Amino acid sequence: MGQCFCKMSIGDQMQIKQWPPWSDLPPDLASNIAERLGPIELLSFRSVCKSWNSASSTASAKIESTRDFEPWFLLYAEDSYHNCRLVTESGKKFSVRLPELDGTTCLASNQGWLLLFKKQGHEGEAVGNCGGASSMFFFRPFSKTKIDLPGCPFLELSDHVAAFSCAPTSRDCTVSVINRVNDYELKLHLLHRGAKEWFQYDIPCSGIGTINCAVYHTEKQEFYFFDHTDRVLIIVSTIHKPLSWRFSRRSSEYSVGLKSDFIVYASYFKNTDMKKKLGLPDDVDVSFSTCGTQRKSGDLDSFVYCESISGDRVEESKSRQLKGIWIYPKFCQVPPKEEAW
Repeated sequence: MGQCFCKMSIGDQMQIKQWPPWSDLPPDLASNIAERLGPIELLSFRSVCKSWNSASSTASAKIESTRDFEPWFLLYAEDSYHNCRLVTESGKKFSVRLPELDGTTCLASNQGWLLLFKKQGHEGEAVGNCGGASSMFFFRPFSKTKIDLPGCPFLELSDHVAAFSCAPTSRDCTVSVINRVNDYELKLHLLHRGAKEWFQYDIPCSGIGTINCAVYHTEKQEFYFFDHTDRVLIIVSTIHKPLSWRFSRRSSEYSVGLKSDFIVYASYFKNTDMKKKLGLPDDVDVSFSTCGTQRKSGDLDSFVYCESISGDRVEESKSRQLKGIWIYPKFCQVPPKEEAW
């Protein structure tokens, strides 16, 4: 008797064959795939399952070792659905959901970490780790890592400007926040890694205007606070030395040049044509408040200025108010034991 063959459709063959789940993908192969992805794609990859998350834990090393990255721009607090817009250095746009940024103001950005302030909740609502008080915390959007800071020393923002020395996971990290008390005095708030309370200092300031930008000089271990003219307040604060400060003028020492201490990027929002990259028409009247960022660039520290860009209307209160952050795409995961200050 001859054999009878029955031709099966592709669909029938797929139903018979039991394909293994994606979570069974060999770790070496999953890791190989992850290393070829950018930060945004890596976020999606890591969220598939625990095994992919584990296999891709070191995938950011290639991205973070790239020296030529320009900062990305993160537009946040645009709506009540926690949706943010992220624009890469090439102008590519992504929509990301970051509920952690809801109700916050970014005070500083460094090495992919954000220092965020969140005002006291309405009607005594508990916020962060400070009960009913306002709070400050570090947040890394690309890895969703959050590090709460102990009791915030102020309830609301009043021209506060901040910088931090290095990643908050480092035991050498120092947070520095400053604001003007009156025409003659500044209030400096300092917090060292592991400390439970802030140190506060009163600094006479008759010779400096409104401070609008801060940066940390890595080699000199000094905080630089710039006003809107040519004055700079330099704070020396290390764990092993008593606090000291001095005033100086912004000269060739702090500007771009062969003898520069910093590579400075001013008017970066306008120079990068960011409004157009965000897809906002020219006839849409908006005002932007942007937080700058810092990174090590060869032997120099480079930083992007904080900016306030007014809308076209005479009455700024009628313009649409948007907030943005310049941030470098850092993604490295933080061990759980380092997520506590």
